Amino acid sequence: MSNTQAMSHLSAASIVGWGAVSPTGWSAASLYERTLSGVPVETKAAKRDGGAPAVTISEVPLMPQMPAWMKFPRLRRTTTVAKYALHAAIEALGMERFEAVQKGELKIGVIFCTMNGCVQFSRRFFAEVLSDPSLASPIFFPETVYNAPSSHLSALLSSTEANYTLVGDSSQFIAGIDLAMQWIEDGLMEGCLVVSAEERDWLSDEALHLFGRSAVAAEGAAAVYLSPTPTAEAVRVTKMSQAWTYGNTLTPREATTKMKDELKDEAADLLCDGLGKAAPAIENAEESVWQGWQAKRLSVRKIVGEGFGISSGWQTVLACEAIRSGDHQSVIVASTGLSQQAAGMVLSKG
Repeated sequence: MSNTQAMSHLSAASIVGWGAVSPTGWSAASLYERTLSGVPVETKAAKRDGGAPAVTISEVPLMPQMPAWMKFPRLRRTTTVAKYALHAAIEALGMERFEAVQKGELKIGVIFCTMNGCVQFSRRFFAEVLSDPSLASPIFFPETVYNAPSSHLSALLSSTEANYTLVGDSSQFIAGIDLAMQWIEDGLMEGCLVVSAEERDWLSDEALHLFGRSAVAAEGAAAVYLSPTPTAEAVRVTKMSQAWTYGNTLTPREATTKMKDELKDEAADLLCDGLGKAAPAIENAEESVWQGWQAKRLSVRKIVGEGFGISSGWQTVLACEAIRSGDHQSVIVASTGLSQQAAGMVLSKG
């Protein structure tokens, strides 16, 4: 996608709602407040059986109260990732729009972004297959596919509009926002939810150590709702970079530099970066490219840990909260993904 194409539809929609689930709690506000404090969440060591090495994790606290939508029959056998995704999505929508969609009065699409997906049921199902194929539970299998969480969300909403799942690295959420604005510009729907969610399991916890031994594995969700009809608290996407793939052609630092060059904005007074402790090789590249940044910056990964596909979603929610609160007028969201690409955008007061 050329930069001209990436910029052509930015005026088609604004972000008018957002939500989050994280180790800081079950709301976007809790994520923003904790990140502002600069105090990392509590972590603990976890270890599976069989003499495997210990890993460091941060956990989502218990849900403070059970919402009515949790009684939806399909949710009885869903994995944690689906529940996180639904909670963040409903916070982003708000109850008024949520009920309007259920009644068929508002037509919205769903874009779900993830890196690992439903790892808990996948691991359990294939463990049973390896142990005794004749006893492997067919109940688990539907929850092993990447698009299971998004299908539950559309079902809960009674929505028959487009529903896509994008599998990518920790920067994929930005591509989801880009696609949502394309859909709205093309008149395919009246609004679109972009959601990212992950769940923890020893399978992904241990895999994270391939990127860095000091990594903290986290879980949760992030969501934004885009609409062509702005509200008083709307946030506009004023710039969006290409997704610069690194690997054979570009190094992570070169990809990050190209992304930064496209996001130059003298009005921006906050940088929501992707720095943490997950992947030193990637983060050293990001740190070196942005080392000249003089204004304030927030690093959500340093507070909650590595959320895989959620990370750039959490960065986006932080930026929206910073603008809503009046603390900042224009924010750069910059994500150098764990394994694939660098992408970013500029969000401003609508």
